[in-house]
Parts: sequence; C-alpha cells; structure tokens
Amino acid sequence: MYNIVLNRDQTLDVTLEDRMVLKGLKPLVNVDGRIYELPLRNFDSDTAEYGDDDLSLSLMFRAYRGATLFRVRADLKKGFLDPIGGVKLHIDAVGNVEGLMANYLHKAWWTRPWFDTNIEKIPPRTQSLVWKDGAMYHHILPVCDEMFGAELSGADSGIEIALSAYDMGYNSCDTLAFVLASDGDPFELVKTSSFAGLKSLKIPGKTIDQRPYPEELEYLGWCSWDAFYHDVNHQGLLDKAREFHDKGIPARWFIIDDGWSETEDRKLKSFGADNDKFPEGLAGTVAKLKEQYGVNWVGVWHAFTGYWDGIAKNSALAKEFKENIYTTKDGRLIPYPDAAKGFAFWNAWHSYLASQGVDFVKVDNQSSLINFVKYNMAAARAASGMHDAMEASVGLNFSGLIINCMGMAQEDLWHRRASAVSRNSDDFLPNNEGNFREHALQNAYNSYIYGNFVWGDWDMWWTSHPQAVNNAVLRAISGGPVYISDPVGKTSGDVLKPLMLSNGRILRCKRPGMPTADCLMKDPCSEPTPLKIWNKAGNAGIIAAFNINNEGLTVRGSVRPSDIPGLTMPDVAVYEHFSRSARVISQKDEISFELNDNGVALYQMVPLNDGRAILGLIDKYISSAAIKYASVTGGVMDVILAEGGQFGLVSLKEPVGIYVNGTVYGYGKDDVLYLVNCDDIKGPVHIKVLFDEQQE
Repeated sequence: MYNIVLNRDQTLDVTLEDRMVLKGLKPLVNVDGRIYELPLRNFDSDTAEYGDDDLSLSLMFRAYRGATLFRVRADLKKGFLDPIGGVKLHIDAVGNVEGLMANYLHKAWWTRPWFDTNIEKIPPRTQSLVWKDGAMYHHILPVCDEMFGAELSGADSGIEIALSAYDMGYNSCDTLAFVLASDGDPFELVKTSSFAGLKSLKIPGKTIDQRPYPEELEYLGWCSWDAFYHDVNHQGLLDKAREFHDKGIPARWFIIDDGWSETEDRKLKSFGADNDKFPEGLAGTVAKLKEQYGVNWVGVWHAFTGYWDGIAKNSALAKEFKENIYTTKDGRLIPYPDAAKGFAFWNAWHSYLASQGVDFVKVDNQSSLINFVKYNMAAARAASGMHDAMEASVGLNFSGLIINCMGMAQEDLWHRRASAVSRNSDDFLPNNEGNFREHALQNAYNSYIYGNFVWGDWDMWWTSHPQAVNNAVLRAISGGPVYISDPVGKTSGDVLKPLMLSNGRILRCKRPGMPTADCLMKDPCSEPTPLKIWNKAGNAGIIAAFNINNEGLTVRGSVRPSDIPGLTMPDVAVYEHFSRSARVISQKDEISFELNDNGVALYQMVPLNDGRAILGLIDKYISSAAIKYASVTGGVMDVILAEGGQFGLVSLKEPVGIYVNGTVYGYGKDDVLYLVNCDDIKGPVHIKVLFDEQQE
C-alpha cells in the first residue's frame, strides 16, 4: 500500500502513489534519561534495523487490511528504558496539511479535538491524528499494546510518538506502536485503522460491530448525579420515581450515582450502602423503585479503584480480600490489577449488588488507574488485568451490562475486551453557562475515533435546562443512551416526547453520530460555521446542525445528500423537523440554512422510490426509527408504525386514498409533504397509501 524508502540522512519516508505521507521517520531511545539516535544497520522492504554494541532496535512495518502497522522491537545490554517515552519515533513532517484534527487528553480521563494545522503544536497525549491532503485523508492511530502505550505530540521540527510503560526496569520493548491508514473516505479511514490496530494486538480486541448494544439502554433512563450529587438518598430516589409515575414519564432505568457507598476519607469501607442515606439498605430502595414505581432496571455507580482514593486500609473489606487487593508502593489499596487475582474481589462485590436487586453498574475513575500503578507495574498491563477481571464479573453477575466512565485514555480504550458502552466526553455541567458548546464539540469529534471501538454515552442532561431542546437533539443523533438527571419535580415530559415511544423506548439511530466530512477539520466553537453531526436510521440519513460559536455569531451552512455516506439515490426527500418543511432535491443539490446563537436544525433525508419517500412519525426527532415495516410497490405504499402519531410522507403525486388500520383517513398537504394524524391510536399502526399509476 505504502512505499517506504530510505533517505540520504538514513531516515524513512512513507509515500502513497508518490505523494508524501510521512517524512523523516526515525527512532530515538531514552536510556536512563539520555536520548540516543542509533545508526542504521540494515533496511529492506519491511524492516529497518538500528543499533550499536549496547542497543539494538528494529522498526517493522506490515500491511494489514488496508492499513500499515508499525511495530518496534528494542533490546538493551546496559541500562533501562525511561518509564515515559523510553522509545520515541520522530517524524519530520506529515506531507501537505490542508486540514487537521487531533484528539488529545485534555484531562486524565477525557479527550477533546484540536484543529491547528501546525503539527509542532499538537498537544501532548494525543491519541489520534487525522489530516487531509487533496482528496485523501490520512490517519495516525497510536496503539496501547500489552506493556507499552503510544501517545503523540508536537515536537521541534515535527511530531513524536512516545512509547511508555510508566514503569521502571525494562531493558526490552516489543510492541505495536501505531497504525497508518489513508482513504478518500474519512469514515472508512478510521474504521480501517481501528480494526487493524485492535486485531493486531497480542490479545486481539473487538470493534464496535462485535459489541451488541444493550437492550436495557434502548429505553429512557435517569441518573441521580445532577439531581442530588453526593446527597443521594433513599427518599430522594423514591420521590423522583413517584414524579415520573405521576407525570406518566416512562423512565425505565435508574442509576444510583456516587454518594450511596459506605466510604471514609475518599476510600471504600465496604460493599454496602451508607446506612444514614439508605436505612433499608440498597435492597429496600431497589425493591421499592421496581415494585411501587415500575422501574425495570436499577444500576449503581462505583469506582474502578474501589473509591476515588482506593480502599480503606483498616477496613474489614481490606482484610477479607487481602489476596485480591493490591498495595501500591505509596501504600494505597486498589482491586488487584490482574485478571486472576482481581476477579474474586469484583465477583464478591458484584454478587452482593446483584443480591440487592441491582441490574448493572456504571464504573468511574478508570483512567486514574495509571496514577495508582505508575512505577509499580506497566500501566497497559494493569489496565488490561483490571478490565478483564471486572468485565468477567460484570458478565457473570449483570449479563455484561456496564457503562464505563472517565476512561478515554489509551490503556482503557484498547483493553476493554467485552463491554459495549463508554462515556464519550467530559461531564454535562448544568450550571456552567456555555457548557453545551464544549459538550457538543467533545461528543461529536470524540465519537469520530471512539465510535469505532465502543458505543458512546453522551452523558445525562436536564430537561429543565435553557438548552434542553439542543441537548435532546444531541442525544437523539448520538446513537447512544438517552438518560436525564433533573432534580425532583423538574422533569418536562414534553421535552422528552420527541425522543421516544410511549413505552419509553428510544427512537435511536443505529450507529455512533459523527461530524460530517465538511466540518471534520473545522472548529465550530471558534469559527462561524455550524457543527453538523450525521447518522442513519433505517434507510434515512439524519443531520443535526448546531450553532455552538463561542462569540454568539450567526452561522451559515448547508446540507446535502453527500453528507451522509452511502446515500447515493438520484433524488432525496429532505424534511426539517423544526420548520416542519419538506422538499425534494437531487444528489448534487444542497439546502442552505442559517442558525442564530444556540440555534438548532434537524434534517431527515430519505431516498425517493418512484417519486415517494416515507418519513415516519414526524413529531419525533428520529422519525424513521418509528417505522417497523415499509414498502413501495406499484401504486401502493405500505407502512407499519410502532404506534400512532403524526405520520409524514413525501410524494410528487397526490394519493388517491389513505387507509389507517383499514379505515379511510383524511390528510393534510404542504407542497410535497403529506400529513396523516393518527395520534389517537395507541398501538401499532398500519397505513396504506394508494396512488393512481396513470396520474401524471
């Protein structure tokens, strides 16, 4: 795929059809704090060998499924690799950069995008780098293998990929460092690179296609965090459940978030609940939520490290599980970060929670593990062991249902081998003015990378928030869970209705939402351009557009069928939810729009079949997700909807008759948009639309 050649200065160039992709690639070795640039010994088509009498290093490159894998093998006869950046791969340039987007850890647990085209300024701890050169996109994806993790950053005269164990005493390294891929389609590009990386690990990982979306999360949920924070308690949870019951809001699952556990000085004391907050124990609270208020599933929060600062040293818990708890060099206690040794701890905890009626867990603080195990053991090995032990227990006790959280660092991303759902951004902060802009930015652009690994959880939100509708549309386009966190008495059922069916089932897009290609390398917070996020539901393409400009400027943009990969029919019906307008455009056309400060628009694009398109329930954000069956054959359009509502279709010809569950129904018309009000029907709806085939 790539042509890798040796330069006169003994660095490597990587070209694609004679166009530069990487220029001046060379390895550097950090031994006991001293940087060595090794002489080249040998070079052939798949290996470059470097070394002297004390140190040898091989850089190997292998094509795999449309990508190229770069593996490093180093051996020292004297000294040890530095724990952080023991081996570095310096790259002088990445060809012509017309646009660029890097995803970097801006906190220990969360990534966000960065857009500057000066590669020397790329932030530390960058975990993905994609750039555009002409018609091609290129992607460098650093990898976290069994012992060493790779991260990218800007450097003097280029970029560096640093390989780190975060532990001392290593005199050898054999690891997959990064994946390089190129493609004219930026979405196929990241699928290719993530697949190649995951399948080439020493313990192969899974892509999102191999992680089934949990059935429980197909429904509306609620989380206690932004409602109670650490003051969550038995009565407050029941009060919230009663509110949902009285308002007829079908919140089918609850998360009892941080604050329920028995802790001391930010350390876990026991598996049980705080007696003052939960006088009937978890079992009493969970039972009442389910039996009195019809909550189907209850999850609880806990930390990956026991609690924020680990496990209480003098607790009965620490004594009982001393063989399954690890003591760090600085005296902190955490669940043993080893699959065999740690499992007993997790299984005991999760078995207890299951006995209390708990159905799943949300597990926080994951990327903090490195701060506990640094200089104790390799961070990658610790994360792999911890995830394996915990996920095995989750599989045994909760049928695999877990929401991972605060875990966007490399060592977590690459070592979750079973779980399907993980938080995709920093927190929704309801009292932080302007937070929606950053929240939307992070979720959209993080999903471009992480949406190939796991299903993204775009976090809880408030229906009582000034930007409640924007938050609702953001979750609708996300393809992930939809759950709220309003305090008692504050939930608006009207805000939630467009998201779901009457039984609480979310009308969910069936893939992770991602930025459209034309805004992939633009910063919609600092530039006067909209954030556009695309997704699919059935045969429809969906685009949500937001104005998240930090200065409050009006932004202008356009939508076109080509914004949706694979939407290639000659003519497309386009319906905009908030203006209730529809039109038909060709594949080459576009629809311009303008959004004022905090404005939002939502477009549904459906290919025309013989001049007709079925929109579905247009009173819902993801209209087409309400369609259970549809066909257009000759002069008959047949549709089965999940339930009643406002049904919409687009047609270039006037229908001659519309039947709803066998009864003739009237309809409204607005240009090419036809509307049928079947709001009075509670169950499934069969709609038959007849056309005169002789009609011109």
